Amino acid sequence: MTDSSRRFCLTALVAAAAMAAGTAFAQPAGHYPDKPIRLIVSSAAGGGADTVARLMAKKIGDALKQPVVVENRPGASGVVAANAVLGAPADGYTLLLGFTTMAQVPATTQIPLSYNPEKDFIPVSLIAKSWNVLFVNRKTNAKTVPELVAAMKANPRQFSYGSYGNGSTGHFMGALFAQQTKTEPSHVPYKGAAPMMTDLLAGVVSFAFPDIGSALPHIKSDRVQALAVTSGKRLSSLPDVPTMAELGIKGFDFGGWFGLFAPKGTPQAIVDVLSAQSMAAVKDREVQAKLVSMDLDPVGSNSKDFATFFHADMAKWAKIAKDANIKAE
Repeated sequence: MTDSSRRFCLTALVAAAAMAAGTAFAQPAGHYPDKPIRLIVSSAAGGGADTVARLMAKKIGDALKQPVVVENRPGASGVVAANAVLGAPADGYTLLLGFTTMAQVPATTQIPLSYNPEKDFIPVSLIAKSWNVLFVNRKTNAKTVPELVAAMKANPRQFSYGSYGNGSTGHFMGALFAQQTKTEPSHVPYKGAAPMMTDLLAGVVSFAFPDIGSALPHIKSDRVQALAVTSGKRLSSLPDVPTMAELGIKGFDFGGWFGLFAPKGTPQAIVDVLSAQSMAAVKDREVQAKLVSMDLDPVGSNSKDFATFFHADMAKWAKIAKDANIKAE
């Protein structure tokens, strides 16, 4: 073989290798998905997060023509589920249905996490938001937030607020409310919603910040008085209840949320596919109706917007936790 022939063969081999490499890198997006996708959720079956996960799994799976299988991995406020996702290949076949605790746990944990939510996960799509309501038991005799604040300032040791536990959303909101109104109600943590509601209805604790879904039945039964909501605008389910902002109390335009995440390293082309399908799923009338029936606000954002939201949310919970010295149990 002549030198020119050798050079020609070598050039051809290099070109072929380059084309093969390009095909190999492009293939995941072009053929994705070619097998079932796992969607891990950090709550037990039957809860709100599980319902949202299964709703999205069905629509995304139908669109991609591959099953999206929901796996429940409850435990440690979402840490178990997060580690399960990060322990799998970053190939788009193992995803996480995350919610508010992803931003709260890093702000309150006393044990260092094995991962960084902002660096180790890619926000794919913000699915929906939820809101909380400030309500009081009837024994407080407060029918407005100004009346509640005045009563707490006049009798500071007589008022307390309940939450679902140390480091829970209700704990954060109660602490922020105390800071913004310059009051000092005591915090009473409970192991879940049921015991807290029982004590609030009995007058053991004065007020709480439950999510709208949990609060509505009690508000409609007239056993408690709703004073304000934490959303940026009034809610259709409670049109006569003002927002915190309307009352001049700053910092309360936030609540819970549900979002889809992929592990760091997932190819951008796959993230784009998942984001587009998530956005389309949330726009579906059936999905929207179900989310609204759960007292959630459908969002369906793209990956970039969710990332912006997630980083801001992480910072917000961290600031409240630091200012109020909130520590998880």
